[in-house]
Amino acid sequence: MSDKIEWCIVKLMDDYKWWLEKVNNDTQTDTDYVGVIDPRQFEHLVELTSPLFDYGLRNELVEGAFLKLRIVAELPDNRVKLEFMPTKIHSAEEPLFLLPNVIADNEGPYAEFIDHIIRLRVKLLNDSIDFKVPINVEEIEETLREQYQEKYIEGNNIHVFDEIVDILEYTPNGYDIANKGEFDGEGEDLGGGHEEYIVEDGGLETDESDEWDNEELQKLEILDQ
Repeated sequence: MSDKIEWCIVKLMDDYKWWLEKVNNDTQTDTDYVGVIDPRQFEHLVELTSPLFDYGLRNELVEGAFLKLRIVAELPDNRVKLEFMPTKIHSAEEPLFLLPNVIADNEGPYAEFIDHIIRLRVKLLNDSIDFKVPINVEEIEETLREQYQEKYIEGNNIHVFDEIVDILEYTPNGYDIANKGEFDGEGEDLGGGHEEYIVEDGGLETDESDEWDNEELQKLEILDQ
């Protein structure tokens, strides 16, 4: 995908997340149901991935998993135009949107990254919680697969941001890693703590009143198309 992307258009949909709408020309890349991570979501993911460096998080897999994009124009109907940037994620000098680098059939650098962070989350959990039987990769994959299957049946697509957060926040039902793994007798919903994005009066804001309005979009160096 990386050799095909020069620019793309993304749209803020009714689920308050950015989805790919067009890439260069529609014949080059399948744009159906491809989510795009925005700069604030990226900052949240940075926080969540930080503990994994102690367990062997590989920077080259993180870098290869995403195409880096910057805003070049604000378009009507909650859409923006992005262009590809040949930069490293953590050395970028401006806010980035991240597009998962999937080659075909859910394979490629992004899929490798997902497999990597699942394995590291398993290591972190087994190191942090005294399970009677250590958890394994298959347990997380099966739990997420069942959850996502229910969403697909309901007609909902899984956004890349939610997929990553669900892995990085996964804890088996009945355990609380924040309390040193003490069994709390209850379950934990996957994906808790996601920010809600809403559109109001032409601006973007979160449910925590963290506004991202047109003024802040200008700070992202929006240019005329």
